[in-house]
Amino acid sequence: MGRLCLMVAALMVMVSCGLEEIGSQPVVGDGIWIGPGSVVVGSGSGAGSEQKVWYAVGVDYPQEYDWRADMEQGSVRCSLVVFADGVPMMKVPVGDEYEVSSDPDMHRVLGGNLYTDYSTSDETVIKRDGEELVRYQGREMIVGMAVEGESVYTLGVPRSGEGFAFRKDGEVLLQRAAGHVFPRLQRVGEGLAFAFYEPPARGLARGRFCHYLDGEVSDMDVRLDITDVWDVVWNDGQLCFIAATADAPVVVCGGSQTVLGQKTDCRLENSRFIGDGPYVEGVMSRSDGGIVSAIWNGGQQTDAIKVLESFSAGYIMTSSCRCDDGVACVLNSPDMFKDGVIYRAGKTFKMPSGYFCIGGKSMAMVNGKLHIGLTSGIGDYPAVWIDEKMKPLKINGFISHISID
Repeated sequence: MGRLCLMVAALMVMVSCGLEEIGSQPVVGDGIWIGPGSVVVGSGSGAGSEQKVWYAVGVDYPQEYDWRADMEQGSVRCSLVVFADGVPMMKVPVGDEYEVSSDPDMHRVLGGNLYTDYSTSDETVIKRDGEELVRYQGREMIVGMAVEGESVYTLGVPRSGEGFAFRKDGEVLLQRAAGHVFPRLQRVGEGLAFAFYEPPARGLARGRFCHYLDGEVSDMDVRLDITDVWDVVWNDGQLCFIAATADAPVVVCGGSQTVLGQKTDCRLENSRFIGDGPYVEGVMSRSDGGIVSAIWNGGQQTDAIKVLESFSAGYIMTSSCRCDDGVACVLNSPDMFKDGVIYRAGKTFKMPSGYFCIGGKSMAMVNGKLHIGLTSGIGDYPAVWIDEKMKPLKINGFISHISID
């Protein structure tokens, strides 16, 4: 079945499920959106070439409701609106009766479909485009999700207690009742990978850091001088992690350990990889009590990795991504009267006045252009910042998600 037919069939399913379809194969630039994942581009952009589609999710409140002054989550009617290349394609109602949440951590677009998770009083519910896919016992917060065909893989953490569960369509593949999992479900080759920590068994002083790859669990090679591990990724076929030691933070990749440099009079408090690495983001505390966000190139082959970029004290990095020429991030201002900052590979841009970024999944590189979901604090429509140009999304609410498939 062709993509156009698939799109028509999908729209019929949306209507039958009570979802509101608010766009029909709209013209997008020089092409026509005909299904998840790509645009057929006309002769104006080179016949036969293929451009990626960017997806945005907006949380839309009733027009008369001031969500900025009174964000009554769960008690005020709102909807998730999915946009493709800035064109509204679907609206999914939010609320307990629909088992859909407006929490930015509880929805994402994968393969051109909206996947949501929701916790009832005793169950976890996974939906696709508003239609139930999986329901299982236990209240879990989903920290990682992947889709293969019709199957959905989830990495979930109990909303009370410790441990985690890795599931396929709700059925447990791997589970631990104690310890913690690193919130990253990554595709490595043909398999899925993640890492986790198991607390020490009785009589032992040290727990185990482990990684799962395509059905196999292995111990991570963590040196005795390492006191904690902050993040783990697979990068170019090597297992890499960021860790703390008594002396300094380090990046370990393929068995090679390198110190992460710090600014004078600062101490790194926490850090994580940007995307699948090797770039690193972190927050340093200053001796005067201030905080500094910074970026490192964790792939440098040196004795110590110098800070690639640090930002003015108090500016908080809310979202980041890899870009064609390095790394990009967005930082909200600590002062409502000052503009935030957008950074891309050594260049900084002033965030449009009155706007800020919500959530850690609000930016992506698409067809060589940086896309950032920005929300207005002064009553304007939220908008997607695309290489210094603003594309408004006409909803009364905020942008929670930007992605590319």
